[in-house]
Amino acid sequence: MSFTLLKTTFKMNWKLLLIFWSVVAMYLAILVYMYDPEDMKALMSMVEAFPEDLMKAMGFSTAVADLTGYLASWLYGLLMFGIPMVYCIILGNRLVAKMVDNSSFAYLLTTPHSRVKIIVTQGVYALASVAVLFAVLYGTGVAICEAMFPGLLDIGAFLRLNITTMLINMAVMMISFFFSCLFNDTKRSLGFGSGIPIVFLLMYMLGGAAADAEIVKQVSIYGLYDPVELVQGGDVLGANLIYIGIAAVLFAAGVLIFKKKRLPL
Repeated sequence: MSFTLLKTTFKMNWKLLLIFWSVVAMYLAILVYMYDPEDMKALMSMVEAFPEDLMKAMGFSTAVADLTGYLASWLYGLLMFGIPMVYCIILGNRLVAKMVDNSSFAYLLTTPHSRVKIIVTQGVYALASVAVLFAVLYGTGVAICEAMFPGLLDIGAFLRLNITTMLINMAVMMISFFFSCLFNDTKRSLGFGSGIPIVFLLMYMLGGAAADAEIVKQVSIYGLYDPVELVQGGDVLGANLIYIGIAAVLFAAGVLIFKKKRLPL
């Protein structure tokens, strides 16, 4: 791995990370502000006005009263799948395929670093950026909740929630990264790198909305765990190991493919 390249990649992409942290932090702050521990029935009655199938598709639950479960249901479901997914798609394409497509990758190959060292560095940055995003979001969430509702957030459960959601998005990042390594043009890289995660998300929503389509949700990588169940003490070790395995296999496959393929430089 090249630390010089890692530093350069950070300088080129830190604004993207900041933008997506700001968007999620805004939603987090709004949701915490809306929380009323004294009158959750009023908030839930507003939610129940929406069609039941829509609520299930979005992963919202009206059976939560505590702050941690409320955030798990309202933020760490569809929103924390969809928003970071867009970040993963954009960054995954930027790190490899876009640089090959616009010939800027030729500059990297003129350095004394091997092709494998370069691509491993790009992959490490991709994973590290997701880790940083969720670490900062975790700190932001704890700070906001403690400022507005001291002692109501289960910090341990909130940490576990962020770790598992981070691992899901690392798997999504490696899907995008793999296709970025596989293809030499942005069009196909984005087509597959975004298409597959979006299909998984649609499967998650469809399986949530229709009881007879539950198997569709379970097949999706987003359906391997339930955020509300997690913060209530559910076991997610198996799901975490699956996400780690997916990320590791796709990372290794991307590096091997990029090492051997011909580049149009």
